[in-house]
This record gives sequence, C-alpha cells and structure tokens, in this order.
Amino acid sequence: MSIISNQEVCFFLKPGQTHSWQFDQPPKGYIFFHTPDFYEFYFLNKKLTQFPFYYSLKNPPYLTLSAHELLHIETRFKEINTEYYQNLSYKKQKLASLINLTYIDLTRLYASFESQKSILSPSYLQTLQTLESIIEDFYKTEKSAKFYAQKLNISSKHLNRIAKATLNKTTTEIIIERILLEAKRLIVHSKNSLTNIAEILGYDDYAYFSKLFKSKTKITPLEFRKKYQ
Repeated sequence: MSIISNQEVCFFLKPGQTHSWQFDQPPKGYIFFHTPDFYEFYFLNKKLTQFPFYYSLKNPPYLTLSAHELLHIETRFKEINTEYYQNLSYKKQKLASLINLTYIDLTRLYASFESQKSILSPSYLQTLQTLESIIEDFYKTEKSAKFYAQKLNISSKHLNRIAKATLNKTTTEIIIERILLEAKRLIVHSKNSLTNIAEILGYDDYAYFSKLFKSKTKITPLEFRKKYQ
C-alpha cells in the first residue's frame, strides 16, 4: 500500500499492483507502505475500500493537487515520517491515526477531483465492489461473465449494464484486466516460465494466452519481460 507525492501529484497503489516510474530529474516527495491488516486492526469497523482511491481498481490511482493542497498533505506525510522513526509509546496506534487522517484529507480532495462519481447509483457502486471482490477470488479459474452474474444473483445483461455505467467496460473486460494485472506482476517479479504463468492464470494453451496478452498490451509476454527486467 503506498502513497507517493511528487510534483503536486499523489499516487495510490493497491495490494498486488505493480508500477514503475520514469523521471527526467531526481524526484522529491514521500512514500509509505502498509498492509490492509495494519489499518483494519486499529479501525475494526472500517475497511480501506471505504476510500475512493482504494474502492475500485478502476478508479484513477492518482490525485493532482494545488500548491496549497500539497502543502497540507505534505505536513501529514512529515508527521507520519517523524512518528515512524521515533520509538515512543503507542507508536503504532498514532501511526494508524495519522494514516487515517491523511486518507480522510485525501478523500475530500479526491471527491472534488472525481465529482462525477457521486452521480452514480450507490447500488451500482456496491455491486461493482462486490464484483471485483468475487473476481479477486476466482479470476484464475473462472473467466465467464455468466459465472460472476450468477454469484451476484443477477442476469449477465444487468451485470454488463452496471459495468458499462460505472466503468464504461464490459464485465469480460473487467475480468481480463484483472488477469492481465496479475500476469504482468508474475512476468516481472517471478522466475516462473511464461508457460507456467499462463497455467497459473488458468490457460493451458500458452499460444492463446500470449495472443490475448498481446491484443491488450500490444506486446508479447516475452517482450514484456525483457522490457521490465
């Protein structure tokens, strides 16, 4: 889990996501990581997914800040950094509280940045969140939209309508994007063969997997591995 502030931009990464940056000059800012368990241990009735930047994989993973907004958020980051390197009593409790305050401040700014999200049906957004949770559990073995619609007790047509309204994607596109996210992570960060990675993701036919990967990324799995290693 991380937030990075650089040149008036905050970036958010969810667990399992991979990312890389290319800078023209040395970056300045802060980065911090924590597990979902760390936050949810101290806030038993809250989940990280309550915050819009963690709500959905499809929500923009960044937030552009004005100079004034950045100054306020930077103060929060400095507090977190200072507390982390001190060995005072109730250290973890204070870190959790500071992180929570930071997320609240960022959510207020994010809500303004992504104001169009507020006009979406709450039931659609809840279904989307549940869909992504189910996909997380089954994407390696189940690829059909029908399977996920059945899990949600709705028709495939209605699920597709929800996907289109919230993300402007089909259900199948959402499933494939999650598969490709994991494929990229495994290709770059594991030593598994490309054939083995395809099998892990539920594709016995490597040629089909490679064709699917290239159709979405414009390069083959092998080219992707060479590019990022």
